[in-house]
Amino acid sequence: MAIYMKFGSFKGASTTEGFKDWIELDSFQWGVGRGISSAARGAESRESSEPSISEVVVTKKMDKSSPNLMTDAWAGQLNAKVELKFTTTTKNQVTEFLTYELTNTGLSGYSVSSGGDMPVESLSLNFTKIAVTYKGTDPNVSGTPETVGYDLTQMKTT
Repeated sequence: MAIYMKFGSFKGASTTEGFKDWIELDSFQWGVGRGISSAARGAESRESSEPSISEVVVTKKMDKSSPNLMTDAWAGQLNAKVELKFTTTTKNQVTEFLTYELTNTGLSGYSVSSGGDMPVESLSLNFTKIAVTYKGTDPNVSGTPETVGYDLTQMKTT
């Protein structure tokens, strides 16, 4: 299983068919939370806050996209389109099963670490809109991919 990222026009080092010049990722982290409070004696009177949408945080090995990503963290625009694709390999064919699309994205954090081996970068991606599409991993199961999304500027699902 591999994760690939396309960040605007930046070229990565992937040579995988279907993901040539994409950025190969080592990890992905993202989440959402909201406060829910209950008054005494009942679930009927629960209240919830607006969701708190975290930034997407990814890690990757340093590659040819690194100088552009560093520059973007220093002074980049907040308008990149970012695609993140989770893939699996079946019968020597790479198939995507989960996609995240981020709109109006900018790097809010960039750091590098190394223990003497290839440097690893950590990137925090800030965005205004997210769409998530799940296609599934079982080739024997058919159906329409499910897509859900959230627009932070409107504070509503899309």
